[in-house]
Amino acid sequence: MIDLFMPFRSFLKFENISIDNNVFRMHYKYTVIVLLVFTLLVTSKQFFGDPIHCMNDSEKDVDKDAINSYCWIYGTYTLKSQLVGKGIGGKHNAYPGVGPNGINDEQIKHTYYQWVCFVLLGQAVMFYTPRYLWKLWEGGRLKVLASDLANPMVTKDWAEYRREELVSYLKYTNVYTHNTYALRFAFCELLNLINVVSQIFILDIFLGGAFRNYGAAVAFTHIPRVPSDFLDFNSVNPMDQYFPKLTKCWFRNYGPSGSIQLKDRLCVLPLNIVNEKIFVILWFWLIFLAFITTFAVCFRLLVFSLRPLRTFMIMGQLRYVKRHIVSRITKHFGFGDWFILYLLGKNINPIIYKDLITEISVAIEKKPSMV
Repeated sequence: MIDLFMPFRSFLKFENISIDNNVFRMHYKYTVIVLLVFTLLVTSKQFFGDPIHCMNDSEKDVDKDAINSYCWIYGTYTLKSQLVGKGIGGKHNAYPGVGPNGINDEQIKHTYYQWVCFVLLGQAVMFYTPRYLWKLWEGGRLKVLASDLANPMVTKDWAEYRREELVSYLKYTNVYTHNTYALRFAFCELLNLINVVSQIFILDIFLGGAFRNYGAAVAFTHIPRVPSDFLDFNSVNPMDQYFPKLTKCWFRNYGPSGSIQLKDRLCVLPLNIVNEKIFVILWFWLIFLAFITTFAVCFRLLVFSLRPLRTFMIMGQLRYVKRHIVSRITKHFGFGDWFILYLLGKNINPIIYKDLITEISVAIEKKPSMV
């Protein structure tokens, strides 16, 4: 079992240089790991056995494997009228949704289980795409600027020449040239939001409209309530409705005389025990992720628009530095220059960062601003 999760070690390793934030990492790291683990679970036959097992009339039925394959490929169904225990014919049902067919019974088709692993894998790729784009556009710039400056001890190299290099880079050489850099990061954050919202609708379409309210319905179903005949009559467990463990399947075959034979089979779907938990976890996680990503995108717009907020964020990275020193920098720097300076503060020694902020402020004071 442990061997299945060994490929995910690269996602869990600590990165020396941070080029994003915690919300961004929730998309490309935690969500991708969860989706890949789910993909392995639904494709691991050794843990759950055959994904479908249809019952036969006798153990000598030679069509057993053919019926299993047929019902897996063409899908199974449950009866809407048999979902509740006290409905018409409900007291005769073998399982919610499984009972004798009526003339006008509405069938709920189930064919999604063939594609669950592919959908989960596709989601993992889509959640990693914004990270791939940002790494491509970032190009290792921050790693070059912050190299050897994250050590707890202040090195001699910093005092001799690295200070002048960084101050020159941020104050003179590349001032007002990082706007595209910052806008690309904001665009990737927006892609994260678009992606997570899109995934909710994609899963809802994939499950035939069952996903949009699935998590809330499951939570409501499992809330302890006062027993009532009225509630028992109307309540349907969404896990049994959308991820049934026992279904029906019609198998058509030719008899000895050449006439059509219809075989009505009960089919057990062991994999739905996993699927029902996977999608309820995804429902709560995607809703939570959509909420905090919306907040992150709105906050990014405010940061790029409000200089006092940018000053406040830099002050949060420093100790014992007067506000007017940081304010002088944010007034002189554009939002792109501020953004790369803020990222530097997350990756270098706090003492070095404080020294850098002071040196940049002094350099700005000596040279009048271009704006």
